[in-house]
Amino acid sequence: MTTVPAETAPAKEGMAAAVDRPDLRTGGVIARLLGGAGIGTYLRVVLFGSGARMFGLASQFVVLIMLGRVLSKTGFGEMMIAFGIYRLIGTALGVGGSLVLLYHVSRRPDDRAAEVRLHRSTALLAGTISALIALAGALASGWIAELLDKPGLAHWLVLLAPFAVFSTLLVVATGALEGRSRVSESILIGEVAPSAARIVLLPAVALLALPESAVAHVLTVSVLVPWLWASRRIWSGDVAGQRRWTRWDVQYAAKFVGATLFANQLGAIDLVVAGALFPSNVVADYAVASRIAALYSFFQIVLLKRFAPRAGQLLETGDVAALRRDTDLCRSLTIGFTALTIAGILVSAPFVLPLFGGFGGAMGFLVWLALPSFVSAFYATSDRLLIIAGKANVLLALTVSSFLVLATTPFATAPWLGPVAIPAAMILSALALNPIIAVRVRALFGIATIRFRDVGAFGLAGLAAGYHAYAGSLVSTLAVCATFAGLGAAYIAGVGRRGLREIAAGG
Repeated sequence: MTTVPAETAPAKEGMAAAVDRPDLRTGGVIARLLGGAGIGTYLRVVLFGSGARMFGLASQFVVLIMLGRVLSKTGFGEMMIAFGIYRLIGTALGVGGSLVLLYHVSRRPDDRAAEVRLHRSTALLAGTISALIALAGALASGWIAELLDKPGLAHWLVLLAPFAVFSTLLVVATGALEGRSRVSESILIGEVAPSAARIVLLPAVALLALPESAVAHVLTVSVLVPWLWASRRIWSGDVAGQRRWTRWDVQYAAKFVGATLFANQLGAIDLVVAGALFPSNVVADYAVASRIAALYSFFQIVLLKRFAPRAGQLLETGDVAALRRDTDLCRSLTIGFTALTIAGILVSAPFVLPLFGGFGGAMGFLVWLALPSFVSAFYATSDRLLIIAGKANVLLALTVSSFLVLATTPFATAPWLGPVAIPAAMILSALALNPIIAVRVRALFGIATIRFRDVGAFGLAGLAAGYHAYAGSLVSTLAVCATFAGLGAAYIAGVGRRGLREIAAGG
């Protein structure tokens, strides 16, 4: 198991003061009812993050609609395959670097010089590796297109190669911000700004009747400009030099690069599998559904961004009781908000999908893709806790296994299930592999992150999705939405009941 280097340990007294500082000064009765003072920070982050991500949600819908109008359906499907490949590379390399920054900076959030030096070396390393991989992708574009029997794919693999480099660097930069608990700024720069750039520039492509290649340039610019802003600290002349990575840093990052390559399946490797198995028109339907389904974790990502640095502080001070409370709080909120987000998206989908044009086949994918997202929400906090504790081995093994399930089983099940074979593989891996994470967290920290009632929630969601697949009607869609909405409300209400019990116990 990974050993944390002694050089990362800050003064215990300073960190204890940071942990004991109230998260919300004016939380009042609402914060207490919802689970104590700690809920204040989560609510504040959720309120801001939800507003920022609401814009991101709306802009992503608009961007998808514009792409569907600017490109042919076949061209859209091929562009999304290339985008998925490079997005996977950029996210994996970026996450490895950003987690090294998050790990160290969260333990010494006020040491600006150390952060700048580490950010410089991390950006240089991640940028160099991503550039080499992007170059290889561009040079091998013809071979990849021939392998997948998608001739137009080669064009997009060349044009989108720079996107892989700057998307990597942008993800790295957000790790430094989140290490200082600047979650709102991380969301603005990492998610809102790229969406805003696309929503402004893509209409110009259509209005000026620019060639399809301009779409690739817009996607690259949308991550280049935010990265330049997010990384401005590393260009500062008042802090000199770099902080070289230790052997532990390399091992830690490498494990999570591997884990992310295998774990980042929605809108990435699934598109490659779909491209290998099904015609471009089906890939286009699935691409739209997968991009929308990525928004099921709308609030989950915001909550985990707040939880990670908080957990790092509590681990450093050894406050197991507070860590247990924070983990349970974040877990319940994550499940509740994920279920409510799924319900909201599904109830809106029948009215939104027609705006994209001829992508009616996306609705069925959306319902099935809700299940693995919902199941994963129960384990997301445990996953993040293992990451911030430096325990990467079990996560790497599980994500490799999950990847193999997705990359292989659809080839065997597609003759019977058709395109549903892809979400079916995700559901299988979510149900079979995620419980191992809960077992590991319980063994390490004594924290229970899965309970018997959760199995009932899985079953209800699965029955509702199966009914929709059988009926395919407005009534079945409403039934799915009502099921997820009810489950989400129940988990959030549970947070409130625990808050009332704590108030009663404390007098």
